[in-house]
Amino acid sequence: MRWLFPLLIVLLAGCGKQATDTPAIGRPIPVPHTRTFSVVERNGYRVVDLHANIVTWGGAANGPEQRVRVVLVPRSIKAPALTGDLAGAVVVRTPVKRIAVNYGGSEALLSAIGAADRLVAVGGTKSYDDSIRRRVKNREIGQIGYGWHSPPNLDVLLAAKPDVFLMTIGDPAHADAMRRAIAMGIPVVPVFMANESDYLGPVQYARLFGMLTGREQQGERFAAMVQNGVDQIRRAVARLPRRSVLSAWWMNGDTWMVTVRGAANRLLEDAGGINVMRRPDDLRLDDTMQMASETLLTEGGNAKCWLWRDPISKRFGDQRFLAHMRAWRDGCVFAADGRVKPEADAFDLFETAALRPDLLLRDYARMLHPELRSWPANWVRQDQRVGNSAGVGHGS
Repeated sequence: MRWLFPLLIVLLAGCGKQATDTPAIGRPIPVPHTRTFSVVERNGYRVVDLHANIVTWGGAANGPEQRVRVVLVPRSIKAPALTGDLAGAVVVRTPVKRIAVNYGGSEALLSAIGAADRLVAVGGTKSYDDSIRRRVKNREIGQIGYGWHSPPNLDVLLAAKPDVFLMTIGDPAHADAMRRAIAMGIPVVPVFMANESDYLGPVQYARLFGMLTGREQQGERFAAMVQNGVDQIRRAVARLPRRSVLSAWWMNGDTWMVTVRGAANRLLEDAGGINVMRRPDDLRLDDTMQMASETLLTEGGNAKCWLWRDPISKRFGDQRFLAHMRAWRDGCVFAADGRVKPEADAFDLFETAALRPDLLLRDYARMLHPELRSWPANWVRQDQRVGNSAGVGHGS
């Protein structure tokens, strides 16, 4: 999904051989919608299998699917021997009291289940959450670097003494730092939210985070609330005519990044849209792909609505090109640039949107259906109202 950045997968090779090619033995705990983790319970503890492909933004998977096994063991019982199907697994004692993260989405999800007060290290000061950002600036929380940009600062991470490091990694080369963290005694759990093929998949991490923090009921309630919200939006748009839509951000020159498949496309479809750039789903390909301006004009020129940028994407101003786009002429051009704090370089779209697809779906529905424009908007707002004669303005 373009607004969430690419999430690359943590590779645990070198941390010990794991028997993750076969399911762990135990009573399965149903987790709907997700394809990146599963949970079984046995002998008072839980075994979590996490797995996903390494998919670059706008590209393809790099190598085979990667698999990680984590054992969640209550502090009140003895940890099992790491033999058999637990060989090489990462052990996390629960409930965790001290948490490190390197991704804003993990911060937002911990806040949603009431566990953000346990943060002892985060990526940096770019949090949309004022209280977290304030604690970081007051040096109450360490800064280990954001996973999209760099490997974690292991000295800061070690000094923070987390019970678990919920790690997002933006480059396979950073995996070595993760292995060193584990070797230093820091339990690492990879977070694969952006690799879900169902937009309700990331929401299920509320349940996993709940298991880690002892706030399972809060995680369950959060997941149920989001599901209920999604169901309400789907019912509301089911009675309305579907409208063609284009989701494309200008990168530079003649290149656009276009939503074509996966969870990002399903959000458009479930909001009542027909994605004019639709391509077949493929788990080994990103939701977006690069396209030339000519392709955008040929295949997307007649789309009735256009989602064309986020808070950090460049503005496109070629009026001759825009004049050929129906959505521009008709004034149905929208930007996902709501809920921003430029002074803090913080954008809630990159933190909360993946966890609240119900709200994002509502934004898309009001974009596609004029009769729903009275609904409140969170991130997606009309960018210009009356075609190119108005230039690039900023509506609500």
